Amino acid sequence: MKKIAVLLSLLLLAFCAGCSNNSEEALALTPDPVLSESRYTLGEKMGDYTITDVNGVSHSFSEILAEKKAIVLNFWFINCGPCRIEFPYMNEAYESLKADIEILAINPTGESEEDIKAFSEEMGLAFPVAVGDLEWNNAFYIQGFPTTVVIDRTGTISFMHTGYIDSTETFMDIFEFFISEDYTPTVVKNISDIK
Repeated sequence: MKKIAVLLSLLLLAFCAGCSNNSEEALALTPDPVLSESRYTLGEKMGDYTITDVNGVSHSFSEILAEKKAIVLNFWFINCGPCRIEFPYMNEAYESLKADIEILAINPTGESEEDIKAFSEEMGLAFPVAVGDLEWNNAFYIQGFPTTVVIDRTGTISFMHTGYIDSTETFMDIFEFFISEDYTPTVVKNISDIK
């Protein structure tokens, strides 16, 4: 009887090791990356960067993935009309799912922190907004704005989309796909592949 109890305890322990929000693999981001030397494409492991938002709060990718199921990087700039169109939809979806996902809106165009902070307040954005180094453009081969990148719970770049998304429902579909309990690491090339 003791052997059965021990065996059941070990099985339960093994099962519960996978019950945390994320696996150990999520913390295995590329350590100490140099942004100017980095180039990221779909399916690659993300580097473990720390970004400081316009309110002075630091956001480490590995720390985020230890608590949440995905990171969304959104690259934008102030006078980008499509960026302004999509932010309210993104913000609404984020408000619903922020327990499981983090958005970092990075402005990699050289605009001032003061202007970016004022823009964030004007738009009422609930997620962190940061000034980004111009090297982010090269690191992700950014061809247009906005560009949205999803890093899944394993630290893998799993989705990249250039162009604005014009509905809360579409953002909800994307976010819910990556934070679902039955998610398996997947590279998604098109929004239509998520539905």
